[in-house]
Amino acid sequence: MTRNLKALLVGGIGGGLFYAAGLPLAWMLGSMCFSTIAALRGIDLTVNDSLRKFMTAILGVMLGSGFTPDTVNAIGRWSGGVVLLVLSIILSMSLVYIFYRKVGKFDPVTAYFSAAPGGLNVMYEVGEAKGGSGPTIALIHASRILILVMTVPMFFRYVVGVPGTAKMIPMFGSINELTGDGWLIVALIIGYGAGYLCRLPAYHLMGPLLVTALFQIIGITDVAPPMALVYLSQLVIGTAIGARFLGTKFRDIRHVIGLSIISTFIMVMIATIFGLLFADAIGVTVAGVILALSPGGLAEMSLVALALGIDVAFVSIMHVIRISLIIAIVPIVHSSFQRMITRRK
Repeated sequence: MTRNLKALLVGGIGGGLFYAAGLPLAWMLGSMCFSTIAALRGIDLTVNDSLRKFMTAILGVMLGSGFTPDTVNAIGRWSGGVVLLVLSIILSMSLVYIFYRKVGKFDPVTAYFSAAPGGLNVMYEVGEAKGGSGPTIALIHASRILILVMTVPMFFRYVVGVPGTAKMIPMFGSINELTGDGWLIVALIIGYGAGYLCRLPAYHLMGPLLVTALFQIIGITDVAPPMALVYLSQLVIGTAIGARFLGTKFRDIRHVIGLSIISTFIMVMIATIFGLLFADAIGVTVAGVILALSPGGLAEMSLVALALGIDVAFVSIMHVIRISLIIAIVPIVHSSFQRMITRRK
């Protein structure tokens, strides 16, 4: 409990300062920055996993509340986005694998599972089980998420000029929305349990998201959670990202962080090129395609889309598909990939 409170206090200070400065996604970015610095300096921080999952479930409800009956019609137009998603996964993973092998000097297993654009926990566990360097794989994925969440919101807010959406949603809700809020609680409980029973990837996010989206589409409710809860979930998720670096020293990981920066740039450039070329064809903004194809975490990139108001439903759906494909296919394909590498030698 003490370590959790300490972590959230450190994260809360960072989030509060970023919020006061008017920065985008302030409670997540600020808490992530401060907790990362504290963890690298050896301060003992932790975020209870059950708390993190519960706050991620609230985020799932928030994302699901962005769905409307029009979303159903739009899904048919987004089939081209799925094709782009698959192509971007194959292309980015191939290029980054080569980069890690040639420049990073990673062994084949470590390079393969480090190059996967998502699925941190699964890539770490399977990669280490197959003989790769578990700490390197985990650090590559964690630092990639850190880099993306630190840079993407800033780019879209201050370079592209995309406004935020926080002021459009009441901070503490409204007395007139109590019935709708009750249905959101029902959606959270049903979604969390159903997601777990169905073994959905990131079930604590996807279950509540899907059930809330269903409630919104069929008209059971049309309200969104108050921003206070969203800010709290940002605080917990951001602090949890930073706490992952506990036990590492920056001087010992500078090489891996440098490689992660370059590989993340490669992946984002592929997403950007696809967005510029094909956004009009699938009826989504360029920014929406870039966010949908960027290799961040499901919760983190969905939060970025939510904070900036960029094609939230499209981005969320694409990331759900992305993480599902990666978790389901990448470990299975590894054996065939290894045999192909062995034959070439």
